[in-house]
Amino acid sequence: MKRICLILSFFLVPLVAVAQQDSTQTDDNMYRFQPKQLIAPAVLLSLGVWGLAEDNPVSWLEEKARSEMNPHSHHCKADEYIQFVPTASHLVLGFIPGVKHRSNFRDRVLASATANLLMAGITNTVKYTVRERRPDSSKCNSFFSGHTATAFTGAELVRIEYGWGYGAAAYAMATSVGFLRVYNKRHWVGDVLAGAGVGILCANAGYWMLPVWHKLFKIDKKKKSKPTVVAAPFYTQEEKAAGLSCSILLE
Repeated sequence: MKRICLILSFFLVPLVAVAQQDSTQTDDNMYRFQPKQLIAPAVLLSLGVWGLAEDNPVSWLEEKARSEMNPHSHHCKADEYIQFVPTASHLVLGFIPGVKHRSNFRDRVLASATANLLMAGITNTVKYTVRERRPDSSKCNSFFSGHTATAFTGAELVRIEYGWGYGAAAYAMATSVGFLRVYNKRHWVGDVLAGAGVGILCANAGYWMLPVWHKLFKIDKKKKSKPTVVAAPFYTQEEKAAGLSCSILLE
């Protein structure tokens, strides 16, 4: 029962904190900054930073995680892959007939690129400045969780673009990434909360910057974007790895 309560608490805290008004509006104000968009990131970041202290509000959850969850140190690698699913969904869901979206593909690419570049820059700067040791003592770059930040960036992008109908599923997946980072003993609870906060903040910043890019690159908002996608598979025999290289040209 205690493990169930722990898991439910870990899943519900981020989801409750990010509960915001649906934003699939289509007027010219949809990209503008709104103070209420800072509430969820501020709460999560505050808890995450506070988690660096010995006596913090998530210490009880930390103790539960360390003593009762994954006692045999089983490692699940799913978080290495599903962290990217929300961001990918943000880009491609708009192509599905019947799925309502607020931006064209060009703007989705611009918002996603801005959000993820900002998130990556902040994550790496903080990681190697704070230098917190990971729970498994492997490295000193635990604060904050980059995997969680990546997943929550994508989840908030989905919520902004498509509303809570699809956003809830994206947030559930992002929360599972955060859970697995703690389960795999790669991060403390505070690391995950801070990563979620940064991800949500960067996703919103990606949309706040769209009017700037429109003006800077002289983009006609009324002109529909026509993306040209060129994909090429690759395989390296030496490393036994395969993948797909994709280039997107926006006209």
